[in-house]
Amino acid sequence: MEEQRDLKKLDRDIRELTEQVKILEKELKELNKNTQPQKLNFEDIVQELAGATVVALTISLSEEIWTIATKLSLIHTLAIYLFVLVVANIFVRYGNRKQWEKQTVLGFIQLRLLTSVFLSLLVSFLVVLLLGIYPTMVGNFENLLKVVILVSSFSLIGSLGLDMAK
Repeated sequence: MEEQRDLKKLDRDIRELTEQVKILEKELKELNKNTQPQKLNFEDIVQELAGATVVALTISLSEEIWTIATKLSLIHTLAIYLFVLVVANIFVRYGNRKQWEKQTVLGFIQLRLLTSVFLSLLVSFLVVLLLGIYPTMVGNFENLLKVVILVSSFSLIGSLGLDMAK
């Protein structure tokens, strides 16, 4: 009789341990899933777009950016943008706090950087046009280009920053 009670208790203990092991396996799978490198997806692109838009709207409304853009040469403006691209590339490649999967185009251009550059340039251009900065505040195409590039420099950082912050 006592032996049967011991067997039943042992059986209950084994079932309980089995349930706990199953729960632990589920938790481990979830943890493993959260630590896998994340591919660029639609949600990331929306976040990049939101970050680019917020920063582009804010920076575009500043008269100082228009003044700087009209006074700088196109070469200086492009040099600033190139510097921002280098920093952003380092940010995407090595500041990978979210474990972004390394996705490249042509073997060396980071996909996240490419999408952020495209979105920030597009958003900056649209914001400058929609706010009437061109042709009201900056009159010619070269100045429009310089304003868009400068605004996009900040917008790019906002785009990547919001994507990383999620």
